[in-house]
Amino acid sequence: MLLKLLQLQSQKYFFAISFFLGIFLSLGFDPFNVPFLSLLVIGLLFKLNNQFYLKYSNSYKGFFLIGLAFGFGFFISSTYWISNALFVYGGNIKYFLPFSIILLPLTLGVFYGIMQIFNCYFWSNSNAKIFYFTTSWVIFEILRSHIFTGLPWNLICYSWSWSPHFIQSLSLLGPYGLGIISVLCSCLIFSFRFKLLDSIISISGILILVLVYLYGFERIENYKETYSSNIDVRIIGTNINQKDKWLESTRSIVNEMHSENNLTIIPETMAGLKKFKGDNLLQGYLRKEGGKYYNSIAYNGFTYDKKHLVPFGEFIPFSNFIDKTFLSNYFDTTSLSKGENKDFPSIIVPLICYEGIFPHIVGSNRKTGAKLLVNITNDSWFGENTGPKQHFTHVRFRAIEEGLPLVRSSNMGFSGLVSPLGKVLNQVANKSNSYVDVKIPNGVETIYSKYRIKIIYFLIVLLLIIGYFTEILFLKNKKVL
Repeated sequence: MLLKLLQLQSQKYFFAISFFLGIFLSLGFDPFNVPFLSLLVIGLLFKLNNQFYLKYSNSYKGFFLIGLAFGFGFFISSTYWISNALFVYGGNIKYFLPFSIILLPLTLGVFYGIMQIFNCYFWSNSNAKIFYFTTSWVIFEILRSHIFTGLPWNLICYSWSWSPHFIQSLSLLGPYGLGIISVLCSCLIFSFRFKLLDSIISISGILILVLVYLYGFERIENYKETYSSNIDVRIIGTNINQKDKWLESTRSIVNEMHSENNLTIIPETMAGLKKFKGDNLLQGYLRKEGGKYYNSIAYNGFTYDKKHLVPFGEFIPFSNFIDKTFLSNYFDTTSLSKGENKDFPSIIVPLICYEGIFPHIVGSNRKTGAKLLVNITNDSWFGENTGPKQHFTHVRFRAIEEGLPLVRSSNMGFSGLVSPLGKVLNQVANKSNSYVDVKIPNGVETIYSKYRIKIIYFLIVLLLIIGYFTEILFLKNKKVL
């Protein structure tokens, strides 16, 4: 009824509905996790595109604005918590709050706007648009994960975090593959019409989801938690405000939790410039080398320096320009240095802070013989709710993809042990300075960890081929009629 009503309205109604669909989509992610909501929203956006096409044909400007409004609505409602970092930092930088609330979501929304330009080019009355829409969505999620240092935050796959069964498909297809399934099935289901072919298409979308669920069910049922080593690990979780992190009183709190026997994991940069003393420590600290500083992990005589730094948090883009303008009054352009590949024990895959949200970084850090993912982080910048929860979910997905257990040590976030199937086996009490002692289970093999992005490239090409021949068949049948 609503879509038919749009036939009588101007373009601005399409843009408004798209904006609210974006806001609505955020309810499918942490901390809300409304089941199947992403399928509903994607399907409605797909139908909205079609109604716009029927009324305005291939209007590139209109398609772009629909995508921009959708992306802006989604990111303004799902990444608002980033602005909390400005208040934690303090000083004049808090006056940049409008930029974090408005400019960042608008910039990220551009990816959906440009995606829609491609959709506009391929949109037609045939069912080929189902496959083109799906491929354009995943292609632009991949681009968003890499361009301008990348920010793969809240990819559509994370809207399945509520279901331990559906997310097992990560072991086959990875995050972008689960995204393909999500978008494709939604478009297939919402292509329903009371015609035989369209009914079959819609049913196929439901069948794909059923198969994905059954795969996850079978994987969970057949998983046997085994242990081949006696490695005991102590995971420390802290609840220290940013301004108090490097006080002597804080060091005393952490030292008291250090185990003399177990490998002890300490959160990101918790040691500051002065490493904690003792054996069996894997700790986050700031490493100074010459005039450079690195966000690092120290472990058993080895060092890992963070490779992927946070823009505006750990390095300032365009710092040379800023230093010559009035903006230097607001920004301290002193930056950390980007880490290079260093020798690190192959048994551990080290990940500092939001490196864990990048699947390709996890892959590049993993070496033959890896047994454990280790993520240390400092989430004190982002409040107590949405940001830390989303961050934990993102990193938890890496365990399923890699088939490896995950140990996570966080300050003012979520700390604990995650199984190779993504289940939280043990967790440090929230909002406390505490720890848990755990044994590390064995990993399992996954298809995704072997082939990674190659699987996605194959699926993209396959969908484009299907879309192409679907369009050809449609045009031939049209000519015959």
